[in-house]
Amino acid sequence: MGLRQQAFDRSGLGSEVRQSDFRKYRQVLTKDTKDQLVDDAVTCAMNAFNGACGLKYIRKGSRDICTVFSYPETLVLRKIASNLSTITRVGPSERSRLIKVLLLCLRQDLQFRLYRFDVHRFFDSLSVEESLAQVAASAVSRRTVELLTAVLRQHSAAGKPGIPTGLAMSAALAEVMMAPFDRYVKSQPGVFYFGRFVDDIVVVTNGSEDAFEFGRKLSMALPAGTRFGTKKQERIEVPKIDHGKSSEIGRFDYLGYEFRIRDERVRSRESIRVVDVNLSERPLKRILTRTARAFRAFASDGRFDELYLRICYLTSNYRLFDPLVNRKRLAGVYHNHPFLTYHPGNSLRVLDGALRQLVFSSPRRRAGAGVALNAYQQRTLSKRSFLKGHMRREYYSFSVKTLALVKRCWFDG
Repeated sequence: MGLRQQAFDRSGLGSEVRQSDFRKYRQVLTKDTKDQLVDDAVTCAMNAFNGACGLKYIRKGSRDICTVFSYPETLVLRKIASNLSTITRVGPSERSRLIKVLLLCLRQDLQFRLYRFDVHRFFDSLSVEESLAQVAASAVSRRTVELLTAVLRQHSAAGKPGIPTGLAMSAALAEVMMAPFDRYVKSQPGVFYFGRFVDDIVVVTNGSEDAFEFGRKLSMALPAGTRFGTKKQERIEVPKIDHGKSSEIGRFDYLGYEFRIRDERVRSRESIRVVDVNLSERPLKRILTRTARAFRAFASDGRFDELYLRICYLTSNYRLFDPLVNRKRLAGVYHNHPFLTYHPGNSLRVLDGALRQLVFSSPRRRAGAGVALNAYQQRTLSKRSFLKGHMRREYYSFSVKTLALVKRCWFDG
C-alpha cells in the first residue's frame, strides 16, 4: 500500500465501512447518512480528533477495555490499523495454522526442546514512546503517525499504562512492535518451529542450545517495557522415541488446547509418538458452566424446549454470521476446537459424562435442583453428545432469533 492508499480521504475512510456496520450502528448509519458520516470521519482525521478522540473504558476483570462510541472516530481508528498493517505486511497469525504446524512438529520421532512463553500484561507494558518511534521510522504516512500519537497521548493522559486494549488499531500496533522479536527468534540457530498468537509464544528447537541463555536472549529481544510472565513459562525436553516402551513426556497449554506428548508402545520393539489434544482448563470450565446454567434456567422457567435447544447448541455445529468478514462461518463443538483427539478420557467424554449426570441424577443433585426430568425428556437429552457432535460433525440450524434466546441464560446476570 503506497502513501496515496493510506490517505484519510473519502475513498480511504469509506473503504473502512463494513456491511455489518449497518446493523451494529443502525441508530446513526443508514444508506442516506453514510456519506455524511464518512465526511465527518474525514474532518475528524484532518483535525486530529479535535484534540480528543473520545476514548471510553469498560472494566473487565482486572483490565480496562478501551472503546469509542463515535462512528466517524471508529472509521479513523480502522484506517490507522489498515495503514499500520502495511509495515509488517502480514496480519496476526491464524490459530488453526499455528496449531496444525505445531502438531506436525510434535509428532516427529526427533529429539527436541519446547519452550512456552507469554508476555506479561502485553498491551499495558508496551512503551508509548518506543511504539511511536518505531511507527514513525516505518513506511506509513505522516498523518497516520499524527493520529496514532493523538490516541496514545490521550490514553496516557487518562492515567492508563501502555497502549489501549480493544481498539481497532491495537492488534495492528502490537504486531508492528513484535515484528523485530519475530525476526530475531526465527533467525536463531536450531529453531525449527516458532508460533506466536499476540502474546502467546511456543518455540521448538533441536535442543543443542543452552536453555537458560536462549531464554535470556529472547527476553532481551522483546519490545521495550515488556517481559515474559512466569506462570505460563515452561520448558519440555523431548527425547527420541525409546522403542518398546510407553511413557508420558510432558504437557502444556496453548491457544485453548492442552497438548500431552507421549510415546505409545505398539509392538514389543516398536513405539510411536502420540500427541493427545484436550481442551485446556478455561474453555472446558466455560462449557461445563454453560451446560449447568442451561439446566438451572430450566429449573426456573420449566421450558424444556429451550433447554433442548441450548444442549443442541453446545453439542452440535451451526452457521454463524461473522461481521468482521461480512459472511457466515462455521462454528460449534467441532469447528471451535477441530484438533481435539479421541483418546481415552478425552475432554469430549468428560463433557458427555457431566451432561449425563445432569440428565440422569436425582433432582436434588441436578443443577436445576428440585426439577425432575420425565422419561421422555431424559431420553431426548440422552441422544445429545459432545463426542458424536465433534466426530460426526453434526449440524443444527438456528435462526438469529433462536440464537439470541439460547444465549440469554448465559449472559443475563
